[in-house]
Amino acid sequence: MIKEILTYDIESNDNPPILRQKLQEVTDFNDEKTISCIQDLNDTLDDLIEKEGNKRGAIGLSSCQIGYDLAISAVTLGTTRYVFINPKLLEENGKRRLFRIGCFSLYKYRAMVYYNDDVLIGYADENGNQKTLRLQGDQSCVVQHEMDHLNGDLLFERLEHKEKDLFVPREANKTFVSGEDFETKRKLGLNEILSTPVYYSSLFNDYTDYVKFCEKEKEENKEFLELIRNKTPENGTITGICDDSGALSILLAKEGFKVTCIQSDGDMLELSKAIAAQNKVSLSFLQSSFIDLSSFNESFDTIFSAHILERLEDEKLLDSLKQGTRFSKKLIFLVPTIEYEGDTLRGDEHLRSISEWEALLKDAGFNIETLKPIDEGRSALISIS
Repeated sequence: MIKEILTYDIESNDNPPILRQKLQEVTDFNDEKTISCIQDLNDTLDDLIEKEGNKRGAIGLSSCQIGYDLAISAVTLGTTRYVFINPKLLEENGKRRLFRIGCFSLYKYRAMVYYNDDVLIGYADENGNQKTLRLQGDQSCVVQHEMDHLNGDLLFERLEHKEKDLFVPREANKTFVSGEDFETKRKLGLNEILSTPVYYSSLFNDYTDYVKFCEKEKEENKEFLELIRNKTPENGTITGICDDSGALSILLAKEGFKVTCIQSDGDMLELSKAIAAQNKVSLSFLQSSFIDLSSFNESFDTIFSAHILERLEDEKLLDSLKQGTRFSKKLIFLVPTIEYEGDTLRGDEHLRSISEWEALLKDAGFNIETLKPIDEGRSALISIS
């Protein structure tokens, strides 16, 4: 049965108590209540996916959100549905990483929350079989968020346990900050928050500041940056499309290139501006889709993107690349190949082998200047004109 999702209002004292309770472990897997809970979770999550989609490749719901007090979550990872009963965190092997995440029980908000990006969990399935599952990237984040629900923890509560984390409403340009400034700053606009040390000091707390963060990105993307430099005239014009945090665009601007950083997401655009400000770098910013470049009104020497184009089917991919060649002499991109096993996959990518990339681009009439496997063939550096 599709159930109504219980919601929590951070400005109200009248909220469903079950959302803040530690839920009971399941001991009888044949109990009628357990069976009903699992069925209702699956039905409700199916309904949410039909309405909301699963663009991230990971989406979940926990029993307390539909009124049950049992330690059960249902999560779709890629195209596979998992039911996690009595889940436990067994290992944390990755790094503590910042994820942007929302919650159906706090639907008008989203938050920047830290989770480990590589974990091993133990759980029982709906038949009571004990299992383990390794999770990475967004999938790790989503499952750990659902496990928070089973302990009675909501997004804002996790934030208040941190130094100064960001809590951003989905529907309005307002920002919520945890800790002692929560009440005084929660009605400030996003740009005002981004200009304060609160945001800088918390966003990547593995680093002292964004300057060090960019240096890390520089080290990890040596080959990609070198290819862009080699293909672009000195002091030439470069556009980075959906450049994640914008770090690569910022690094290239530091080297004297005239750079435009394009983000499809408004929040990430503001984040990129904040990182550029602390790095004392001047570059242009634009919000636009990486699929439709029709909003461009100037040409560039080079357009680059990383881990974006694999999200497109062949027809849309080639159309996007053809648009790009109308605005740029060179298109340079980093893509995962069919061998890729990294933690950034969402589950709906169109992964291609090196030979498939070569055939696709040649058949479409592109001049392939570079087609280089890196990371033991798990990714490819490609430049075309």
